[in-house]
Amino acid sequence: MADYEEGYLAAQNAHGNRHSAKATGVLVGLSALAVVRLVPLALRLLMETIVSVPFILLALAVTYPLDFLGSRYSEVRMLSIAAITYAGLALLYWLKGVAIALRRRGGRLWLLPFAVCLTVVCLVPAVLLHLLILYAVPTTSVLVAWLVPVGFALLTYNRYRFTQDYAPTFTLWAYRLGYRSAIK
Repeated sequence: MADYEEGYLAAQNAHGNRHSAKATGVLVGLSALAVVRLVPLALRLLMETIVSVPFILLALAVTYPLDFLGSRYSEVRMLSIAAITYAGLALLYWLKGVAIALRRRGGRLWLLPFAVCLTVVCLVPAVLLHLLILYAVPTTSVLVAWLVPVGFALLTYNRYRFTQDYAPTFTLWAYRLGYRSAIK
């Protein structure tokens, strides 16, 4: 009888191990699929946040002294920071629309809104990043302290595509408004 019970338990364990291995394989596959789907989404969100840093800093500077918005991390303050950030991005794309329209009309007047866009989005954050690197890591070489901000400026310039007729859907209305106002 003892041999029968041992054989029975061994068969039960073998059957359970196969199902356990199959379930583990399914979970590993689902986890890999989730990572493959979520990592690019997280990287895109990180990139959008980094590119929007000038407007986030502007919103923080505007809302910081306003005590009626509540505590530092209240919902009202966070919503106002998001609204000011969005307004800054909309203004930027309005200027971009003006620059593209003026460029199509001919002449050199388009360089003025283009230079403003370039300064706000590429040059100022690059200089701030350079200063941050210099003061946060004082042992950094001068070459690295300039290469990282220049790379960031090129990355943001590539993201905004200031010389192309393009705007993301969430600010397309502002871009079209700027384009129509300058094309007349």
